[in-house]
Amino acid sequence: MQEIILSAHIHSVYSDGLLTPPEIAGEAARCGLDVVLMSDHNVFPLGFDGYYDFGRKKVLLLTGEEIHDQTRQPQKNHMLAFGIHQDFSRLAQNPQALIDAIAEAGGLTFLAHAYDPALPMVGESDLSWVDWNIHGFTGLELWNNLSELKIRVGKAWQLALYALLPQFMALEPPAQIRAIWDDFLANGQRVVALGGVDAHTLPQHFGPIQINVFPYRYHFRTIRNHVLLESELSGNAQEDERAIMQALREGHAFISNDMVYSANGFRFCLDTGEKQVEMGGSSVFRGGLALAADIPAAAECRLLCNGKIIDRAHIHGRHRWPVAQPGVYRLECYRRFLGRKRGWIFSNAIAVTP
Repeated sequence: MQEIILSAHIHSVYSDGLLTPPEIAGEAARCGLDVVLMSDHNVFPLGFDGYYDFGRKKVLLLTGEEIHDQTRQPQKNHMLAFGIHQDFSRLAQNPQALIDAIAEAGGLTFLAHAYDPALPMVGESDLSWVDWNIHGFTGLELWNNLSELKIRVGKAWQLALYALLPQFMALEPPAQIRAIWDDFLANGQRVVALGGVDAHTLPQHFGPIQINVFPYRYHFRTIRNHVLLESELSGNAQEDERAIMQALREGHAFISNDMVYSANGFRFCLDTGEKQVEMGGSSVFRGGLALAADIPAAAECRLLCNGKIIDRAHIHGRHRWPVAQPGVYRLECYRRFLGRKRGWIFSNAIAVTP
């Protein structure tokens, strides 16, 4: 399968970002990305979708939207919508109607920063998802750069450290969001995990010094989605958008912090003896099934079934686990970086049904 690198949840000058869409595409090209999914708040800028050619690198920019009810205080229930071609913010007050309308239009919906606590020292409210009487959404944002900041920061010096040296911040997807995801999976719901950078990049003053906090270049080198396609990108923006959205819809992707180490070449699948079932897929339980992983660098890997760790192993290269029981399986990989063990790769899930 063809592996492409995609960054999602990016804000531009059309809401509360610093750069224009073409400038964002330029930053993405310099960071080696193939695709960027833009999602401004409750606005859908027209005319920016397509390939941007920067000589040695082309980047496909696709416009989505981050939708939430602006009349609600605090403004909970942020929804990321991709694969859409119009503004859906008129439906923000009713999350289920929003999910249904976007699905009918062929789009994808992801619950953004499902756990997002308050950070009073910078005036940030709790923006967690609260309306759980919903169904039919594509997935949830498992790892969000700015939500993780709100979780990690407890003192002013930590805020200053991460603002000046953001590479020290990303540790792992919040345990609270992983627990939400595992509950969905264990209850038989197909929920795709997405990594989001939540890129805004705003100028801040630290005494006489002005810096751009969490620049796009940092975001684009950290939390990424590696999407597995059936064939190579064609260069036709509309055709490639359909292929990318289909792969995301099916969960043929994994999340990585590529600042820790390049995750290119990681694979996690189910070997039935007759075929390989990719991430996001499923198979009926029977004898002889095995999970297989290719790990591109030495890492501590944790195999989970229904949200519980069933094996830990230090792996570099190919590894196999016999499947002893039905369940929903996923893989987490950790490496040391900047003095700490950090989350590196988080696969999407494979279901083995009774």
